[in-house]
Amino acid sequence: MSGLKERLERLRASAMAAQAAEKRDEAESTEWSARESASSPTSAEEAAKLHPAFRRLGVEECTNEAGSFLLRRIVYPYPYRHGRYALEDLRLCAPHLQPVAWRQNRSDKKKRWVPETADEFPAPEASGLLFLDTETTGLGVGTGNVPFMIGIGRYRQDAFVVEQTLIRHPGEERAMLTWLQEQFRGVTHLVTYNGRTFDWPVLVNRFILNGWRRSSAEPGHLDLLHPSRALWKYTLPTCRLSTVEEERLGIIREQDVPGSLAPELYVRYLGDGNPEHLYGVYVHNEKDVLTLASLAVHFGHLLGGGLGTAAEEPTDAEERFRTGAWLEQHGQPSEAERLYDLLAEATEQGEGGGEIGWRLALAAKYKRLGSLHRAVPMWEQAASLAEASRLPRLEAHLELAMYYEHRLKDFASALRYAESALGLARRRASLVRLSAAGRQERERLERRVNRLKRKLLREQLEKTAGFAE
Repeated sequence: MSGLKERLERLRASAMAAQAAEKRDEAESTEWSARESASSPTSAEEAAKLHPAFRRLGVEECTNEAGSFLLRRIVYPYPYRHGRYALEDLRLCAPHLQPVAWRQNRSDKKKRWVPETADEFPAPEASGLLFLDTETTGLGVGTGNVPFMIGIGRYRQDAFVVEQTLIRHPGEERAMLTWLQEQFRGVTHLVTYNGRTFDWPVLVNRFILNGWRRSSAEPGHLDLLHPSRALWKYTLPTCRLSTVEEERLGIIREQDVPGSLAPELYVRYLGDGNPEHLYGVYVHNEKDVLTLASLAVHFGHLLGGGLGTAAEEPTDAEERFRTGAWLEQHGQPSEAERLYDLLAEATEQGEGGGEIGWRLALAAKYKRLGSLHRAVPMWEQAASLAEASRLPRLEAHLELAMYYEHRLKDFASALRYAESALGLARRRASLVRLSAAGRQERERLERRVNRLKRKLLREQLEKTAGFAE
């Protein structure tokens, strides 16, 4: 009994110590901004101690109450253009990003201020956007992944300013995060590329591990990966930022260090202390931040009615449809309708490329609107493309079979498309294992074919009887 009592006393003492520590933590910090300190560059004498390679890059040592880290600042005057767009354009384009910001933040339960409709959502301002990109020691979002470099970009007075932090060893992380907290003041949205699922969770983990608690007033998100995928998933080889910037923003990087090499180069730096290893990482991160600003301008132009003027209009049929669908989804139905009309005209002229998906989607839209005269040519083209496909889709044949059977009462044409659909279904079954749904679909096709045969036979008998009379 005495041994059990001693163990209970030890557990009670441990719990009381943990509660006391928790109370101290709460007193020190109840949210992200618990610690506010002025971070400032060091003196010229201390700066001279930096490696010459750092000084050539314009890197300075920055200190605050939590310690020191390295900081690089690059100022781009507003006339500066990154690719097709001038950075100053975002001052006009940022408010047009309102529907994107609303859609990305409305499901976040932490942001109770997000209204029910996009119209009530406050329009972003360029001054409230913080463009953020991190270089980390790994690829996951676990607690072992450390952001050794953080790049941010902001509009300040008459320039776009890029700032990059670097920690020379893990002991400098807290000082870097303290500085980063200061930069969040006045920020309404973090603009990233896959940052909502990577950069931000990594930073959240690091804040928590360094003693800060999550705040209920975190910045909103503008993750530009999502609109990029919506527009270019089917037309670009990949939606990596490097591909998007080259193919759609006119940005060509020469001798760029891929972000995937950043962890290895940082390890080399930690091994021998030579900053030359990090030169390419600095440049890569800087260009990523600039590209985020340029990409935000592009989407702002699309939503602000600048398609075809400020922003190039897509010529690829698939991309034109995806752009129209995205614009319609984000409150620009008239511009979307214009793109759909261009696609319909191209389809009627036998043009539009070899993609089936957008034809079926747009035909379905026209069917809902009752514009069958525009849906039918798209189904016909999609049917021809399906017949030439190794794994054909059946939707176009089925729609045409229903159209001819129910709308035109042309049972012969309906039977032709139904039999073609059944043939395609059997071809698919010979190549891939049919699911239960696939078997049911084939059975429905067989019943449709048999029904149409009976209707066609009845029609022929009625005609024959009419002639006999």
